[in-house]
Amino acid sequence: MNIKELILNLIYDDDYIPMTLKELEIYLKADRYTKSAVKDIVDELVNENKIRISNKKRIMPLTDDELNLIGKISMASGGYGFFISDNKDFDDVYISRDRLNGAHNNDKVRIKIIRQKETAKNAEGEVSEILERANEELIGTYQASKKFGFVIVDDRSHPDDIYIVKNNSLGAKNGDKVVVEIISYPKSGNPEGKIIEIIGGKNDKNIDVLSIIRQEKIPTEFSKQTKKELLFIGDEVGDEELIGRTDLSELFIVTIDGRDSKDFDDAISIEKNGDNYDLYVHIADVSHYVKRHTALDDDAYERGNSTYLYNIVIPMLPEKLSNGICSLNPGEIRLAITAKMTIDKKGKVVNNNFYESFIKSDKRLVYDDVNDFLEGDNDIYDDEILKEKLRLFNELYKILRKSRENRGSIDFNFEESQIDVSETGKVLNIEALERGPGNKMIEEFMLIANETVASLFAYMDFPFIYRIHEKPSEEKLEGFKRALNAMGYNIKGNDLHPKDFQNILKEVEGKKEEKIINMLMLRTMKKAKYANYNDIHFGLSTKFYTHFTAPIRRYPDLIVHRILKYFIENKLSKVNQTSLESNLEQAADHLSITERRSEEAERAVEDLMKCKYMTRFIGDIFDGRISSITEFGMFLELENTVEGLFMYKFSDHRYDFFEDSLRAFDVDSKKYYSIGQEVRIKVINVDLVKREIDFYLEDEDEIISQ
Repeated sequence: MNIKELILNLIYDDDYIPMTLKELEIYLKADRYTKSAVKDIVDELVNENKIRISNKKRIMPLTDDELNLIGKISMASGGYGFFISDNKDFDDVYISRDRLNGAHNNDKVRIKIIRQKETAKNAEGEVSEILERANEELIGTYQASKKFGFVIVDDRSHPDDIYIVKNNSLGAKNGDKVVVEIISYPKSGNPEGKIIEIIGGKNDKNIDVLSIIRQEKIPTEFSKQTKKELLFIGDEVGDEELIGRTDLSELFIVTIDGRDSKDFDDAISIEKNGDNYDLYVHIADVSHYVKRHTALDDDAYERGNSTYLYNIVIPMLPEKLSNGICSLNPGEIRLAITAKMTIDKKGKVVNNNFYESFIKSDKRLVYDDVNDFLEGDNDIYDDEILKEKLRLFNELYKILRKSRENRGSIDFNFEESQIDVSETGKVLNIEALERGPGNKMIEEFMLIANETVASLFAYMDFPFIYRIHEKPSEEKLEGFKRALNAMGYNIKGNDLHPKDFQNILKEVEGKKEEKIINMLMLRTMKKAKYANYNDIHFGLSTKFYTHFTAPIRRYPDLIVHRILKYFIENKLSKVNQTSLESNLEQAADHLSITERRSEEAERAVEDLMKCKYMTRFIGDIFDGRISSITEFGMFLELENTVEGLFMYKFSDHRYDFFEDSLRAFDVDSKKYYSIGQEVRIKVINVDLVKREIDFYLEDEDEIISQ
């Protein structure tokens, strides 16, 4: 424990009697050399809003209320925000636009509560003090005039344009994508900034996507030292690297991935063992090449994961590893970590073994072909061994899926967006994409492998990194219940089990509101995250879960591999568990953040691509459905997954919103609108900067059904 932690623990001890600085120095037996350090630490703790100094100069702990009301602002695109307390157990507080008092996204603030929490409603608050500014640098589009300009910020959560005097424009031209640094926040009016970087011109190739990457601060270049280290990694596995490893190259091994995939980090094998199945999940041994405390490892950790942005991929690892020596390419000897699981006919893993192995994949299969085969097209392959193995895989997949279903695991059934983008960034087509049986089969095998690895370390109570998914909050749950009730469905109780959600999905399967309810349920769930402690994975209805199966594109999996190797090599006793626990806590927080960062970038690019695609359809009318209803408008979704907003204020008709039933009432036509209802939708505007689409709800004679 360092002196800062010692002082903080002392101040927050139940028996602490508030001291002056001098009394604290005496208590700590500080000499003339350490007195200044004590004073600096106290000042630092005050600045960090962890303690306060009373009027009588006594060092005081913060009260629970004071602690709860310090946190960050999370802005929404509508100009309002939510206060997220530093105390994770404290509920979010709604902050209206006129009560932000100059606070922006991610600013650290102190607030006061002006309206207490009500059923299904957040408490409301007001920013009373801005403690620390967050977004000193922002990305946006420069709009120039003769003597000054403005930067229109890309981040929709930032409410203000940034004022730029001519001398601070860096020579930017009208329409340029730029990085702006905020230099002052006036009490009224727009923040003032200076341009510190010109990303590119408005017509440059992929400039809009590159701006999003820059906005999310995703690293795009590997360090010079990493590039040097790559020179010492071979293109082929050497014989000396096979020593001490289990030879599994004689197994019949396949990879199954998308047609355009270039990095293959998982492969599978199967053998029938009486009534049981021996499933082998082979995962690329990235840890053999990416050693701790190397530049390569530092770069991978900083990225945390690969980011996929349609025609642009930002890999976690350099291509020499991701597409080369680590990738389980067919016909090539590769190093792997293999999980062998013996699974009975009820889907229970009755035995498991883990190996540092080397393998040679026999076939590189693609999902489209596997899907066709599993759906009955026996002519897709002519290899009889392959056909037999695929049938065994399918048998086991159905067993595992049934087992997971029986315990209550939630399987969302909603369409993903298939967006085809050219190299230049032109959106060629958008359509709904459903996962086929081959996709689901591989997913099932990866799930059971992840669970098996997690349960191993959980039962040993050894420091580990887990993937956890907590129960939904009461507020989200109440909102979901109200939406269900509005559509004629019901879910009872507050202490809900995953099976309760599963039953709802079964009830709506095949009905017109299935897609909407799947989406509403997904929005009700908390986000999964990484943690150095074990907790439930609510969505999967399992006590133990981790990420083990994708170390080429996820750093947490690399951590798991390193720990698993200690186990395989019988070296767990040599590990400093205290140090490992501390490192895992830090890593879990960091990697959860990098994951969110990539998700935000991927979501922003998806919104952008949908907007770019829909610009060619302004004025056209489509079939769609109502996906959400609010007091200001309805969110409408087209059959190709594109979503936009119909704002009541832009309609010739008057609308009332009924919060209890989540319905809208057209006062003029006397018509009610409900979530899931099929409607005719007109595209009236597309904003590429805000990445928003404006729809118009056609007149009642255009309504398809209720």
